[in-house]
Amino acid sequence: MNLFILGVFLVFIKTNLQLLDTGVCFYVSNAAGYLLIYAGIRQLREEFQALRRLAPYVLVMVLHSVGFAVLNGTGHSIQTISLSGSWAAILAVSLALLAVAGMGMIFYILHEVITAVRSDDSSAFPEVGSLEKMPVMLFILLLMNCVLFFAAPSAASILMIILLGAEVMFIASISAKVRTI
Repeated sequence: MNLFILGVFLVFIKTNLQLLDTGVCFYVSNAAGYLLIYAGIRQLREEFQALRRLAPYVLVMVLHSVGFAVLNGTGHSIQTISLSGSWAAILAVSLALLAVAGMGMIFYILHEVITAVRSDDSSAFPEVGSLEKMPVMLFILLLMNCVLFFAAPSAASILMIILLGAEVMFIASISAKVRTI
């Protein structure tokens, strides 16, 4: 579980307060985080059979993060694509939607892990079930941030601080509630 938690921490790291953090460091830390999450799930899937189906999603997120890191490293980030043509605009919007979907995927993974651990009666992590609603709340904060990003960008930065604080609280809470296996 320690690898899983460290992976979640690396995925949550943001180098700035922008919703669409397009830096190479952000996506490299995401890729490393998802690799650690994958390793953590591999350790836990013997005890929690429901986690077996989650591993492919995590591997897709590794590829997602590596792909965006390569795009950003070669100067083809969401923010640098020329919007002069209709195809370029469609590409930019598609990449933005893919980036936001990738940000939301961590909350799905967290929800599924907590649900799998909670539903196992002989669990080594009996108190983790109390965190079941936290990934949903974090996802709602992310969606609110997406809306504010376009409607009121300065307010979006404030909400990003709140989201990052809530993510730190989640990591601290899950760390306090698990025993190492």
